Amino acid sequence: MMLFFKLINSSFKRNLKVYIPYLISMTMLVAINYIFKAVEINRSLKNLPSAAVTKALMQTGSTFIILVTLAFMIYVNRFLWQQRQQEMGLYSMLGMTRRNLQVLTVIEKCYLLVISLFLGTLFGIIFDRLAFLGFAHLLQIDHLSQPWIEWGAVINTIIIIGGFFLILMVIDLIKLFRLNPNELWHPQQTKIARHGKFFTFAGLLGVAVLAYAYYLTITVKPRMSALTTFMTAVFLVVIGTYLIFIAGSIIVLKLLQKNKGYYYRPRHFIAISGMLQRMEQNGASLATICLLCSSVLVILFTSLTMYAGINDTVNSYAPRDLTIITSQKITPQQESTINSAAKKHHAHLNKPVTFTTSAPQYGYWENNRFINQGDLQDMTNQTTNTVITMSTATYNRIADKHVKLAANKALIYSPAKEHRGTLQIGLQKYQATPIHDFSYYFNPSHAIYSPIFIITNKLPANTATINFTGINYRLNGGKKAHLNFENDLQAQLHLPNQAYSSRANLRSQLTSLYGGIVFLGILISFALGITTTVVIYFKQITEGYEDQYRFKTMQQVGLSEKETTKSIHSQVLMVFMLPVVGAIINLCFAIPAIRQILIQFNFYNVRLMAIIAVSITLVLLCLYFAIYGLTTRMYRKIVAQG
Repeated sequence: MMLFFKLINSSFKRNLKVYIPYLISMTMLVAINYIFKAVEINRSLKNLPSAAVTKALMQTGSTFIILVTLAFMIYVNRFLWQQRQQEMGLYSMLGMTRRNLQVLTVIEKCYLLVISLFLGTLFGIIFDRLAFLGFAHLLQIDHLSQPWIEWGAVINTIIIIGGFFLILMVIDLIKLFRLNPNELWHPQQTKIARHGKFFTFAGLLGVAVLAYAYYLTITVKPRMSALTTFMTAVFLVVIGTYLIFIAGSIIVLKLLQKNKGYYYRPRHFIAISGMLQRMEQNGASLATICLLCSSVLVILFTSLTMYAGINDTVNSYAPRDLTIITSQKITPQQESTINSAAKKHHAHLNKPVTFTTSAPQYGYWENNRFINQGDLQDMTNQTTNTVITMSTATYNRIADKHVKLAANKALIYSPAKEHRGTLQIGLQKYQATPIHDFSYYFNPSHAIYSPIFIITNKLPANTATINFTGINYRLNGGKKAHLNFENDLQAQLHLPNQAYSSRANLRSQLTSLYGGIVFLGILISFALGITTTVVIYFKQITEGYEDQYRFKTMQQVGLSEKETTKSIHSQVLMVFMLPVVGAIINLCFAIPAIRQILIQFNFYNVRLMAIIAVSITLVLLCLYFAIYGLTTRMYRKIVAQG
């Protein structure tokens, strides 16, 4: 048995460049798994109003991280098997039986399991409190507590990671059982690929699938099916990306190869031949890197945009601290109730703002004609907007304007999408002029359909109306005091959530929800970042060993060492850049669809979305090039050894 341990230790020392990055990555992933489980079972979170939503988010994030961890372990295990295959063959030639090799494999897996679990759990416990403080800060909650060790999370993490290592152990044992010593000593060489008509069809299909996915994202409307359409597009992007990287790139390079006037030049010949070989061997890995980077960008963009836009969303639902929307005007009895509740909670009320508008009409736009579908219960999958009409007199009073309009003229406020020119709403046609600021914009019933305000001389005849009452107040005290006053007032007025909106309440609910999403997004992005880094690292190592032979061959045909090095490194950089360029393109096409989904949450701040998109893209590029610099060092050492 001691011989087995000596062989394992010797193998670890010889392959530090492989095992150290693997163990560091596993340590981080185990730590993230522990943190998710620790937050998920935290007792103080169960007392929050948003406990059910928070728990659901953590369970979703935990499941995703578990799947990422499994995919990572399977990918790296395949690489480790390829690295150790000849070593196992040598042991077999020296007299080790298949059973001895299986014992060696079991011991190796146990080594990796114990080290990964010990370091991962240790770092998880250390960073769990920091992560929990960040989580509490995102939720803007001060009274959350977290024990130093969540033993339930420790046990869950051990079971999950131990189960995954057991799966990998079984896979390796099956491989050993099927292979004979000669196959171990002489691993199967990669065959030259023969690309027929089916391969060409696959490449063209990839372009078509990706184009259709992009078409879906830029044409999606802010309706109930928007999220389903976006998820369909995501699925198609995954398929299209793999087909393009595996087959489409080969087709393009083959076409360049057929152009003899272009191909048979020293510079082009070397570049195209090298790229062709690289894409044939690494197309799937490059597609995986592209999709991982795309996932990081989309997840961070969506979660950070939602969290940063909380104030915009709150203002859209509640333009005043207290917003009451009713079919009748506030009664004297209700006014008395509001005043007594304010006195009880020591709140100082400002003069209320009241006005009347038409009841919202739900429907959708067909060119410049609004198709009125009726009330909320009449909605279909085509519904995108509500139209609310306000008189010029009301608009001038609340906005302090002096607007005068002709009978067929109108002002229109549509933050989701600008409308102008000749518009038909019902039987009436208007020459509409857009306005870009309206502080009393509100969303009746908190519907997912974006309201559009039409300002005309008078309300349409025979139209139902609604009454808006908005009140600002001052109250000495923290967040809890504001919530107590607003909740108590709603209870005393006996108003449903659709008729009563309060800023402190909305901000608290959205902060709990979006804060959990940001926490989820950051940890998931961190896990995906680790996975991406390791995939890139092992790809560079693989290419380094392959380029040893290519380096010698290019020098044997007459190229200088400087020309050979420059050619190979330019190809590596070009291949390395393809995934991140693809990821940025995917984000650019995802943004229109994400915007349409966020419109349903009353978020319209395009400028904020642009700032966040540019910021996370620049951060990703900086990290990506840092990874390139670090992994290229190892690549150069391997090539130089040849």
